[in-house]
Amino acid sequence: MLINTVFSLAFYCSRCGKIKMHDISRFGLKNSVGRELFCDCGQQLAKLIGSGHDQCLLEVFCVICETKHAVWVNIKDFWRGKVDKIYCAATNLELGFSGNRKAIEDTIANQEREFDIIAREVTSDDYVEKPQIMIEVLNKIDDIAEKGGVYCRCGGNFVEANVKQDHVELICMQCDARRVISAKTEADVVTIKSLGNIEFGPGHRFRHRR
Repeated sequence: MLINTVFSLAFYCSRCGKIKMHDISRFGLKNSVGRELFCDCGQQLAKLIGSGHDQCLLEVFCVICETKHAVWVNIKDFWRGKVDKIYCAATNLELGFSGNRKAIEDTIANQEREFDIIAREVTSDDYVEKPQIMIEVLNKIDDIAEKGGVYCRCGGNFVEANVKQDHVELICMQCDARRVISAKTEADVVTIKSLGNIEFGPGHRFRHRR
């Protein structure tokens, strides 16, 4: 039986925008305390500042807040082929990933495919200004929709989502009611993640945007 003795950490770079993967040996974890993790462009991404039996403590440079966050990651999950997302504590946006390298690579590839789909659905005049924010907003809308939480008050059962430059427009195909979900800033992601449902249509006030 092959036992995996390496886990990986991946972080978005605030300087070049790319994501950089780092491998950490399970057996050399304690000796890695104090290790600084850098992007290929030279930007510091994080620092391993402590470890315990089941956890390690990271100091992660936040590309959003432009400060550092102390983040605990669970080591025991790394050997189960699991990937965990590392979030900004203030905005809940993704800063990177921890876990099995293959699982992280698959997660990143899935996100890239999602953005490719978005890019094909919009015209050159409607390019997405903030791709990462748009993906976060769309993922949350999908999560709510899967639970039946996206609906129009007219009773129509089909809602179409149109992706624009900096927002998603929900359209009821029965009554043509519309609702705009902003995807411009980190605050928009925080707002959409706080919603349990998205209700619109007759009797619901919102600003039209075309």
